[in-house]
Amino acid sequence: MILMLIASVAFAAQDTTLTAADGVKLHARTEPVAGSTRGVVLVHMLGRNAGDWDLFAEKLARSGFQTIAVDLRGHGDSDLAGQELSPTDYQNMLHDVNAAAGWLRDQGVTDINCVGASIGANLCLQAAAANADFVNVVLLSPGLNYKGIATPSALKEYGNRPLLIVASEEDSVSNHAAGVLLERALGQAHLETLQGAGHGSRMLNRDPGLEGLVRSWLLGTYELGNGEVVVPRPAMTVDASQMQTEGTKLQSHQ
Repeated sequence: MILMLIASVAFAAQDTTLTAADGVKLHARTEPVAGSTRGVVLVHMLGRNAGDWDLFAEKLARSGFQTIAVDLRGHGDSDLAGQELSPTDYQNMLHDVNAAAGWLRDQGVTDINCVGASIGANLCLQAAAANADFVNVVLLSPGLNYKGIATPSALKEYGNRPLLIVASEEDSVSNHAAGVLLERALGQAHLETLQGAGHGSRMLNRDPGLEGLVRSWLLGTYELGNGEVVVPRPAMTVDASQMQTEGTKLQSHQ
């Protein structure tokens, strides 16, 4: 009983306040793991908040990842909550993801992963494209353009880093976007197509195998169809035209 209590305390989420580059105050939920240099930024869907990730964040922490789930501006307990957001506010959400990544760096994290749902997926890809120390991205129900946050334009800068894309078959918008992104990915990429799993982070609750797939992808233990193991990596300064033939793109699992 004592050991169980210690374990639960060790992985209890903590509330943190961040300041984005433009001065906006943000609320976040964190799971520090002492000594770990691997971290995950978790980015929620529109109309949701950081609490969506609590259960998954704890599992990631038990796998050795420090995690931070941020309330995007206009959401949860962050500034602008309850207000109507402008197109500029949506664009500036990228500052929120960068602030979360900065918190991980302050904890000693050198390898940053990003897992996002819906608009959070688009923000993850844009943030990773602009930050060389993002080693891996997981897109849950991405779109080609959510509220002006576009994904295709970010793929070139993201380069040959690994990309896991997940969409549910009945979610026609995300399913179409997922196929486009898979086709244009430059590095190791995999599309997992689910059935009846819904949208965004809800898929983690509705598909029993998805959490394990995402954790394996982040850990670098996922084996692609040709036998390659996924390799999380920082950005490399390589001519994008030469990367077109690199990596492995797999069709969806149904």
